[in-house]
Amino acid sequence: MKPATTMRDSNGNDVPIKYVSKYDKAKDKAVRKILARFRKARAALESVVADTITELQVLAQTKETVGSKGNFSAQSFDGLVRVSIKQQYNILLDERVVHARELMLGYIEGVLAKVGGNDAAALRLIVAEAFKANAQGFLSTGKIMSLLRMEIDNADWREAKRILQDSIKPQKGKRYLMCETRSDTQHDFETIRLDIADCWPKEGGTEC
Repeated sequence: MKPATTMRDSNGNDVPIKYVSKYDKAKDKAVRKILARFRKARAALESVVADTITELQVLAQTKETVGSKGNFSAQSFDGLVRVSIKQQYNILLDERVVHARELMLGYIEGVLAKVGGNDAAALRLIVAEAFKANAQGFLSTGKIMSLLRMEIDNADWREAKRILQDSIKPQKGKRYLMCETRSDTQHDFETIRLDIADCWPKEGGTEC
């Protein structure tokens, strides 16, 4: 194969190599080498995930019951290694959620108007936060469920809970694969994070 005599620039022009600076040549070579390294690491990671899921699925078939929401967890015999698949669920609520929010906040505002108090103010904050959607437009499952667990002797509050319960539409979100380990059973599990940001050199690393 003949050595390349040109290099294509960002405008799609083929520039003779003799006109390309030494730095641009070195930069092009370095970033392409890094790209190849990242693609290799990505392929290896995809293989790790696929093989792990397959092994857990085979293991799950030997168990009489698996988590109703698709969750599955397995530990080593000594209890020092745990691998699990966790299914995340998002909560979608229909247009009735607006009415439920109004009923809950209306009750709280009534309490504040009559007697005030830090408890009612804190409850107002909890309700307001629960109905804030994230960037994807979903409400926090934990916060909504927390509201539904609250027992308050008020007709509007009970009606709001009923509306929330009826309007909830669970939707499957991301699935997470986790591998955790611990030194002994007296310690908590620590997740082995396959996260590039968590792999930054602690010492001797260079910064751009």
